[in-house]
Amino acid sequence: MAAWWTTAFDGERGLRRLHEQAAGATDGQVALIERELGLADGSRVLDVPCGTGRHAVALAARGHRVTCVDLSEDYLDAARRRAAEQGVTVDAVRADMRDLTALPGGSFDAAVNMYTSFGYFDRDEDNVRSVAAIARVLRPGGRLLVDVVNRDWFVRNFFPSEFAAGDGFVVRDHEEVDGEVVLHQNAFDPRTSRLRWTCRPVGAEREHVVVDYRMYSLHELLAVLRAGGLTPVRTLGGYDGRPYELFSPRLLCVAEAGGGLLAA
Repeated sequence: MAAWWTTAFDGERGLRRLHEQAAGATDGQVALIERELGLADGSRVLDVPCGTGRHAVALAARGHRVTCVDLSEDYLDAARRRAAEQGVTVDAVRADMRDLTALPGGSFDAAVNMYTSFGYFDRDEDNVRSVAAIARVLRPGGRLLVDVVNRDWFVRNFFPSEFAAGDGFVVRDHEEVDGEVVLHQNAFDPRTSRLRWTCRPVGAEREHVVVDYRMYSLHELLAVLRAGGLTPVRTLGGYDGRPYELFSPRLLCVAEAGGGLLAA
């Protein structure tokens, strides 16, 4: 059976809608990226995985040279269209983020992994491979910004409606999308810190979309970054640049290729 991330981002499915719902926050997030990664005019920036190019195109519009990488050709096409509409250019490359050998080593000043696009793989070593692949293409002193949901915040605010054997703690709800009722199920397994999100339109014979990813507490994300060859230098708790706290909703970490010391 194919891994969920090989198909979940193709076609007009729920995940693309989530990306577009977040579009209003893009300008503030890109300002944070520029500030935290110390981007100068014309910096070489890697966005991996790039999704529909929300951040990549905004960075290109600010004068940076952007390469966006994703496994989904549908998402890459959307990124190309977005760039054309904005009158900018991005280099769109189809690749698995664990293997970026199509890109030259040391060729980027900075990289971003935004909007909980990390922890997809079942094996921890594959998530480390993703970091190592990014580390290889960063120049010495180049920085990566990783943005995920903070596991500690999630556990404090997750109120399961039931415990389902094999699924862990489960929350079920629904919403109406374009006149269609869509059922949601969020299942969190505390043994693995994985969240499985299922979205199914009422009456559908199969699941519309399934997402299954590893959530991280601060110490766990720092360990993965170090194992992948980067040095964490700064942590934040939100897109507004607020300092990280134990129950911050977001966990953003800046890590550097070639050294550095972790700051608050």
